[in-house]
Amino acid sequence: MDSSALHSLLFLFFTTFCHVLAGMDSCYDEEGVPSRCLPKFENAAFNRTVIVSNVCGIPPEDYCMQTGSTRSCHFCDALDLELNRNATYLTDFHTDEEPTWWQSQSMFYGVQYPNSVNITLHLGKAFEITYVRLKFYTSRPESFAIYKRTEENGPWQPYQYYSASCHKMYRRDSKGFIRPGENERMALCTDEFSDISPLTGGNVAFSTLEGRPSAYNFDQSPVLQDWVTATDILISLDRLNTFGDEFFKDPKVLRSYFYAISDFSVGGRCKCNGHASDCVTNEEGRLVCACEHNTAGADCQNCAPFYQDRPWARATANSANQCVRCNCSGLADECVFDAEQYRSTGSGGRCVGCRENTAGPHCESCRENFFRSLPQQPCQNCNCNAVGSMSLQCDAEGVCLCWTGVSGVRCDICKSGFHSLGPGGCRLCECDARGSVGVCSAEDGRCHCKTNVEGQSCNRCRPGSFNLLLENPDGCKKCFCFGHSLVCSPSNQYMAINITSDFLEDPDGWKGVFSRGHEQSLIWKEGEVYLLPYREENGFYKAPDKYLGNRLLSYGRTLSVSFTAELEELLPRSVTVMLEGSGILVTADLYSEQKTYSSLEKMPINTFTLRLTEKSVNPSIAPFEFLRMLYSLTALHISNAGGQNYTSQLSGVSLESAVRKNYNMSPHASWVEECTCPTGFTGQFCERCAPGFTRETPNGGPFSPCVPCNCNQHGTCHAETGVCDCRDFTTGRYCDLCEDGYYGNPLTGSPIDCIPCPCPDRTTCAQVLETGDVICTNCPAGQRGVRCELCEDGFYGNPLGWGGKVQPCVRCECNGNVDPNAVGVCDHMTGRCLKCLGHTTGDHCEKCRSGYYGNALANELNPEQKCKPCSCNVAGTSGSLNVCHPDTGKCVCLSHVTGRDCGQCETGFFNLQPGLGCEMCNCNPIGSSSSACHPITGQCMCRTGVEGLSCDTCRMGFFGFSSRGCRACNCDPMGSTSMQCHDNGTCSCRHGFVGYKCDKCELNYYQNHLTHQCEECPVCYSLIRDQANKLKARLKELERLLSSYDCNRYSRYYRGSQQQHNGLDNHIQRDQVEDYLPNALEDLLAIQEAREAFIKQFSQLETSAQTLQLQLRSIATALNCNLTDSREDSEEEKTLKGENECQELVDTLSSALNMQDQLQKLTLELNSMVIPTVIPKEPNKWNAIVNESEVLVKSHTGMAAHIEQIAEDAFKMANGTYSQLRTLLEDNSTESYVQDLTEKLEEMQQLKENLTLEFNETLVTHLSLQRHNSEIAAILENISASLSELRRTDGNLTLTAQESNITAFSQMLNQTNVTATQDPEITESEDLMNRTTELDISVQSKEHLINKTRNDIQPHVDSAEKHLKTVQELKQLTAVAKGFKVSAISSVVTGKEVEAEILSLQKGLEDMEQDWPRLPTYSKGYLKREKMLKEKTLVDVKKRIKQTERMIKPAVENATAASSTAKQAEESADAVAKGAKVSLTQGKRTKLASGQLRSAVDTTLEQLTELESQAARKQETMEAEEDIQLSSKSVIDSMETSKSQLESFTNMLSLLLKQLDANVVLENYDRILNETAARLRVLQGAVESPSLTGKIQRLHSAAHDQEKQLQNLEQSLQEIREERDSLTDITRNLPKTCPQKGH
Repeated sequence: MDSSALHSLLFLFFTTFCHVLAGMDSCYDEEGVPSRCLPKFENAAFNRTVIVSNVCGIPPEDYCMQTGSTRSCHFCDALDLELNRNATYLTDFHTDEEPTWWQSQSMFYGVQYPNSVNITLHLGKAFEITYVRLKFYTSRPESFAIYKRTEENGPWQPYQYYSASCHKMYRRDSKGFIRPGENERMALCTDEFSDISPLTGGNVAFSTLEGRPSAYNFDQSPVLQDWVTATDILISLDRLNTFGDEFFKDPKVLRSYFYAISDFSVGGRCKCNGHASDCVTNEEGRLVCACEHNTAGADCQNCAPFYQDRPWARATANSANQCVRCNCSGLADECVFDAEQYRSTGSGGRCVGCRENTAGPHCESCRENFFRSLPQQPCQNCNCNAVGSMSLQCDAEGVCLCWTGVSGVRCDICKSGFHSLGPGGCRLCECDARGSVGVCSAEDGRCHCKTNVEGQSCNRCRPGSFNLLLENPDGCKKCFCFGHSLVCSPSNQYMAINITSDFLEDPDGWKGVFSRGHEQSLIWKEGEVYLLPYREENGFYKAPDKYLGNRLLSYGRTLSVSFTAELEELLPRSVTVMLEGSGILVTADLYSEQKTYSSLEKMPINTFTLRLTEKSVNPSIAPFEFLRMLYSLTALHISNAGGQNYTSQLSGVSLESAVRKNYNMSPHASWVEECTCPTGFTGQFCERCAPGFTRETPNGGPFSPCVPCNCNQHGTCHAETGVCDCRDFTTGRYCDLCEDGYYGNPLTGSPIDCIPCPCPDRTTCAQVLETGDVICTNCPAGQRGVRCELCEDGFYGNPLGWGGKVQPCVRCECNGNVDPNAVGVCDHMTGRCLKCLGHTTGDHCEKCRSGYYGNALANELNPEQKCKPCSCNVAGTSGSLNVCHPDTGKCVCLSHVTGRDCGQCETGFFNLQPGLGCEMCNCNPIGSSSSACHPITGQCMCRTGVEGLSCDTCRMGFFGFSSRGCRACNCDPMGSTSMQCHDNGTCSCRHGFVGYKCDKCELNYYQNHLTHQCEECPVCYSLIRDQANKLKARLKELERLLSSYDCNRYSRYYRGSQQQHNGLDNHIQRDQVEDYLPNALEDLLAIQEAREAFIKQFSQLETSAQTLQLQLRSIATALNCNLTDSREDSEEEKTLKGENECQELVDTLSSALNMQDQLQKLTLELNSMVIPTVIPKEPNKWNAIVNESEVLVKSHTGMAAHIEQIAEDAFKMANGTYSQLRTLLEDNSTESYVQDLTEKLEEMQQLKENLTLEFNETLVTHLSLQRHNSEIAAILENISASLSELRRTDGNLTLTAQESNITAFSQMLNQTNVTATQDPEITESEDLMNRTTELDISVQSKEHLINKTRNDIQPHVDSAEKHLKTVQELKQLTAVAKGFKVSAISSVVTGKEVEAEILSLQKGLEDMEQDWPRLPTYSKGYLKREKMLKEKTLVDVKKRIKQTERMIKPAVENATAASSTAKQAEESADAVAKGAKVSLTQGKRTKLASGQLRSAVDTTLEQLTELESQAARKQETMEAEEDIQLSSKSVIDSMETSKSQLESFTNMLSLLLKQLDANVVLENYDRILNETAARLRVLQGAVESPSLTGKIQRLHSAAHDQEKQLQNLEQSLQEIREERDSLTDITRNLPKTCPQKGH
C-alpha cells in the first residue's frame, strides 16, 4: 500500500502539476516577453513551527516500542534535551540512520478516541499545496484527518480522511471518488493507510490533485486553484491502531500505544498566481510574493497602480496575463479602470489630470490653438514667424504658410541656396563649387568650405595647400615638400600621363604571387591575363617595376583596374588592392556597381577605381605617412578576383601620374607642387640640402631636416652624410682632431692649429695643458719614455744611444715562460730572463728544473703545462722518486713494471709490490681467452663457462673444459638431482627420470603435468614390465640355446624367407635393441670425448703458437729487425748488415703463423665433423641392422684415421717449428730467449704425446665397438637361423608378415604344441605368452570398464556444468536487476532534463501550429496532415509529457539525438533558403537536405525500436520486482509515444518533400523557407539561451534532490518489508483461540 501510494504521489506531482510549473523560474523568456513564473517547489513545512495539542514527557513517562513479538521500553521527558520528543522534530532535518520524531502521550494517559491529538502547521502565507506527507515512527493511526485553511482566520476545511471505518468515523464512503461535474473540493476518505502494519516507518502521502477530474486542466479550474491553496494545515489524529490487547488494561500494553511522527513535510509553492518567481520577507517580517508582471499584493492578486488597462487575471501556461500600463501618453500619473470603456474599446484605463495642453481618455489630443504631428509628441504652439509667414495659423502638422523664398515649419529660415531673411525675402548664395560643400548659411550667406579651402566664397586654398579642384574632396592638396615647407604652388613644368597595361602583346611584366613569396607566371592571351590558384590559394597579381618606386606624383590620382569575363554574371563584384612601401602596408577593398551591357559589346568588363589617398585605404594612416609610402613604393598587388573558378581575367590597369615637360604641350599636371624652401633646403620639393648644410640624420634621405655644417673652419661637409672634407692637418667627422703625428687644438679655427710631434718616426703625441710639455703617446714597438728613449718592459736595448751605442729594442726571448703582464721579467739591457714560470730555468727559460720533465720550448702550451713533476710511483720505481727522463718523464722501473711513472704491471703480470715488482699471471692457456689478467687480483679473462683465478675449471653447471670454454650441462631442473653434470655431459637423474639431461621419464613412469615429476605407472603396468623382463630373459636363454646349433644350412632359407618373417624379426629386434643401446651410446660418448680431447690439445698448441709469435716479435725488436715485409726487409738487411739473422726470424715467424693457421683449420674440422650415431630405435630387418652396423664401423674407422692424420700433421708441423727454432737459437744474440723457447717446445711435445694417447684410446674404443657390432650381427644371424628351423619343422605354424605384436607371437607359439611339449624351454615360453595374453585381456577389460564409467559420469558432469552456468547467469541477472533498479530510480533525474527539452519542442510545435494557417493550401492531404498535427500530435505530446520522469537513460540519449537532428534540420533549411534565391536548381537541394533529415529521423526511429526491445527484455528480467515492472511498462509506453511522434514528424517531412517536388513558384519557396528558417532560429535561440541553460542546471539540481528522496523512499520500502515480516511473525505467534476464564 505504501509503495502504490508513493508512486501515485510522484506520478501526480511530476505529471499533473509540474509539467506546467517546472522550469518557470523566470517571469520573462529569452526575448523579454512576459511568461508565467512560479516560486521554487519546496517543503513548506521544513523548519517551521508546529503546534501540537499533546506531547509526551509532561509529566515524564515510560513508553514501549512494538518491535515484532517483543517490546522495548524507554523514557520520555519533555524538559530533557536528549529524552524529549517535542514538536520541533516534526519538521527538522534528519536521516534514516539517526531519526528524530514527535511523540504523544500513550494510551495509558487517555490518548485514544474520542480524544484527538491535533498538529497545526502555520505557513505564514498562502501556498499551493501539491502533497502532504507523514512518516510515522510507530504504526499509522486507525483514523486521522487532514484539514486546511485558505485564510489565516478562516474556517478549517477537510482535505482528506484516513480510516479503516470511514463511514462510521467520518460519515464518508471508503475509497470514494469524484465524477466529472461533481464538487471537486470535497474531501475523500480511504482505508489504504489504516493498517497496523508496518509497526514503524509507515508513510502517508496525500496528493491534493489525485482523483480530481480537472487536474489535467488546472489553469482553467478556479475550483482546484482554490482547492490547493492553504495557509494552515491541521492533522487530527483521532484513533490509534492496536492489536486489541489494550482491553486488559495492562500498563505495559497501554504504554506501547501512542502517536509518533518522524517527518511532516508539505510539498508546494508559495502562491503568487503565476506572477512571481520568489517569495521574500517584507519589512513587517511577513512572507509575500516578489510580484512581477505589474502586479501587487501578498499573492500578486491585484494590478499595481497605473496598470489598470485591463482586469487582473491569473497567469497561465499560454498567457502571462500581465497587468497592462495605462496609456496616458506620458501626460498623466493617475488612471482608473473604466469597465464600459474596456468593453467598447478593449482599453479600460481612463487617464486623470492630463498635462501639456492635452485632453481625451488617453491624453491623445491637443487643446485648441495647439498642434502636434504625432500622437506621442506634446502639443505645441504654432509660433509662426511674423516676417516669413503669411499667417500665424499652422496646419495639422504645425507647418506655417511661408512667403516665396522662405522655408521652415515656422517660415523662419531661407530656402536652400538663399540667405539673409528679411522683409524682401532671401538672397541667392555665391559659393565657389570647387571649394565649397553644400549651400551657404541661411543666416549670413557664409559658404561651407572644404577642409583645405577658405574665404567667404570658398575660392582660395588655405596656407600650406594648393591646386583648388572640384573633384578633390578636400578642395586643395596639402603641400608635401617632404615636410620641410608649408609654402607651395602648382608647378607648370609637368604634364599628365597614364601608366597603363593593356596586355595586348604580352603580360607586360605582371606576375602572380602567393603567400610566403611564391611567384608564378600568368597565363596570357590577347588583351587579358589570369592566374591559376596555387594550393587552393587564389593569390594576387603583382605589378611590374614601372608602377613602383617614387610615385609621389600619383598622390590623389586614380588607379583603375579592369576585369573581363565571358558572361556578365561571372564578373567580379569586389577586388582588393595592396600597397607597400617604406615599411608601411595598406589595403583597399574596391566594389563595382552592377552594370548592364548590350549584346553588341564584345565582352563585359568591370572597372574598379581607387583614389590614392590616405582616406581610401585600411588601416587609416596620416597623410604624411601615406606620402612616405608612395615615395618608395615597393609592391602593388591586385587580388585574383577570378578565384578557383577562373571566371574572370585581368584586362587592364591604369595609373595617373605626371612627368616633366620636354616641350610645351598639354595636358598640364596642376597637382604637382613647386615648393618655396626655407634656409638650408633646395630643389623643387625641398628634397636636397643647400651648400653648407647637411642632413640632421646622416643619410636620412629627403625626409631628414638639413642643418648647417660644423667643420671648425677647416673644410666643407657632404650634403647627405655630413662628413667634413678636412684640411690644415685636421681629421675627424667634424675636423675636431689633429692628424697622427701632430698636436694642438683644432677647435680654434686657425690654419696652424696642428703642429708636428717631436717623436721618432713622427708618431703621435699629446700636450699637457697645465705644463705645456709634449709626451709621445705611440712609441715604436718595444720603446717607452717621454721621448721613447727606453725599452718597454719585456724588451732590451738602447734605442736612442743615450750613454752608449744605439741598439734597437728587441723582445726578450723567454720562450713564453714568463708572465707578459708582469714587471721586470728580464734585464732591459742584457735580456736575461729573471722570472721564469712553470718550473722552467735558464737564461731564456729553455729547460725544466730538476725533478720535472717536459718541453720548455713548446710555445703552443701554457707555462704551467710545459714542465710536469716526475711523480714516480713509490711501489714500482727503482731508485729516487724525483729522477726521471727530462723529456719523456720515464721513471726507472722494477722488473715487469711498466708505465711512465712505473705504476702498472706489464701484460701477463699483476700484483705490483714495492721493491719486488709484479708477479706472473699464470693463466691457463686453454681456459683463458688472453694471457693478460687483472692487474690487482690476478684474475684471468676466462672463456665461456670457465672459472677460477687461472681459468682452469668449469663453472657450476658446465662441463667439457677446452679451448672453447665449457659447455652448459642444461640439466633438466625437474629431473636432475643437481644442475652439475658428469664429465661426459650426462646429468644425475632423480628417481623416475632418464636421459642425458634427465628430461624423460623412465619406463613405466609418466610425467605429471601438475607436479612436473615422473611418477610410477599403476601396478598393472609394473606387472607388464616384469613380465616383459622375464620374456627378455627367456629370449636370451633361447638365444644361447640356438647359438649352440649350426645355422649355416638354414642361412639360404632364411635369406629367401626374410621378407615373409620380418614381423617376427622386428619383434625380436625390439626386445634386443634395449640391451644394445647402452653400449652403443657409451661408444658414441667415448668418441665425442676423444674429439673434445683433440680439440683441447689443438687449442693448447694454438696458444703456444701465439706465445711463440710474441716471443719472436720481441727478439726481432731487440735485433732491430722489421717483420712487416719479409722480402724487402731481408734484402735491405742483407745489404746493410750482411747477416741472415732477420731472415731466419722472418722464416720462423712465417712457419709459426702457418702452424697456427693449420691448427685453426684442424680445430674447425674437428668441430664441424659429424660422428654418425645412427642406432635403430624401432623394429627393422636383421640384415639392415647388420649393414648399418658395418657402415657405422667403417665411418668410425675412417674418422679415427682422419684424426690420426691430423695428429701426424700437427707432429710434423711441431718438428718443423722445432728445427727452425734450433737454427734460430744458434745465434748468440738470442740466448736470453732459449730457455723460454725450450719450455714451449717441451709443452708442445707433451701436447703431442697427449694427443697420441687420446688417439690410441679412441682407436681402441673403435675396435671394441667394431667387435661388439660383429658379435651382435652373429647373434642375430643365429637367432634368425634357429627360428627358421623351428618354422620349417612345424608345418602347422602360419604367420603373416603384418602381425608384429605380442598377440601374434603368442599365437605362433601355441601352434607349436607338439614341439613345445618335448622342449621345456618352449613350454616356459608358451606359459609366458599365455600370461601375457591374459594380462592383455585384463587391460582391455579395464579400459572398457573405464570407458563405460566415463560415459556414465559424463551426463552428470554436463548437468553439473549446466547448473553452474545457470547459477552464474542468475548472479549476472541479479546484478543486472540491481542496475535496472538504480536506473529506474535515476529516471526521475533524467526525466527533468527530457521534460525541459520537450517543453521547448512543444513550444516550437505550438509556434508552428500558429504558422500553419498562413501557409498556402497545396492539397487535401496537406490540410489533413495539418489537422492531425493540431488535434492529435500536440495533444498527444502534452499527454506524454507526464510520463517523461520514468524515461531511462537511453531515452535521454534519444532526446539528445532529436536535438541534434533539429539542428541539422535548421542548417539544411538555412542552406536551402539561401539557395532558393539563386535558382530553382539550388531549391532542389532542399529536397536532398530534407531527405537527409528524414534519414536521421528514420535512424532515430530505429534507435527507439531497439530501445523498445531492450526495455521489453528488461521487463522480462525484472518480473519479480513489482515497482520496477511498472516503471518499465511506463518506459515502453513513453517510447512508443515518442516513436509515434517521430513517425508523424517523418510524415510531415515527406509531405514537405512532395510539395517541393510540385511545380510551385519560386516566391512560395522563398516564403516557406524563410518562415521555416525563422522558426528554427527562434527554436535554436530558445534551446541555446542562457536562461534555459540555467533552468536545465536547476532542474539537474532538483532531479538530484529527487533522487535522494527516492533513495529515502526505497529505504522506507525496505523498512515496510521488515515490518511486514514482523507482523507475520506476530500473527504466527498469536494464540489461535481466546483464553477461557479460570484457565
